[in-house]
Amino acid sequence: MVENNENKLIIACKDKDHQAFAELLNLYRRPLFSYLLRLCQDQSTAEDLFQETTIKVWKGMDTFDPRYKFGSWLFSIAYRTSVDALRKKKRRSIFRQLDELPETPHHHDPLEELTAQETKALFKKAVRLLSEKQRQVFLMRQHGELSFKEISEVMNEPLNTVLSHMHYAVKKIKTFLRENHAIE
Repeated sequence: MVENNENKLIIACKDKDHQAFAELLNLYRRPLFSYLLRLCQDQSTAEDLFQETTIKVWKGMDTFDPRYKFGSWLFSIAYRTSVDALRKKKRRSIFRQLDELPETPHHHDPLEELTAQETKALFKKAVRLLSEKQRQVFLMRQHGELSFKEISEVMNEPLNTVLSHMHYAVKKIKTFLRENHAIE
């Protein structure tokens, strides 16, 4: 049912229906912004990348092939937009401290809250230590909620390569957390 509605919105978008585009984009707003925010670690930069991505999507609606999943196409544009932004900034990294992200809701037990904050900080540090491709795959999977096949298409990488990036990303994160006593 949702997919049928999405297809109707896509057809309307191809006819330059701004309202349909707003509705279509609303279906993907949260996972897309979450992906971009975790990727660049800066609210303002994530907003800029989000806006740039949506403009590219709007301008490119005529080129969208409905045989493919819209979400994959959208994330591939977001991925290329973020990679381009990284290239433009060259040596200056847009990746900021993950600690600047909004905190999770507080626990009632101060010891639990402290432990959760420490674990979250260690997890964020572990993600920062991943290679660029491992971080991209991990974030698209966790926050973009894309399948590995979709990530493969977005990154224009073989499926096995994407799976390998994810495998090593998870392994590095677990090792880092274990070494820092965040997990047993």
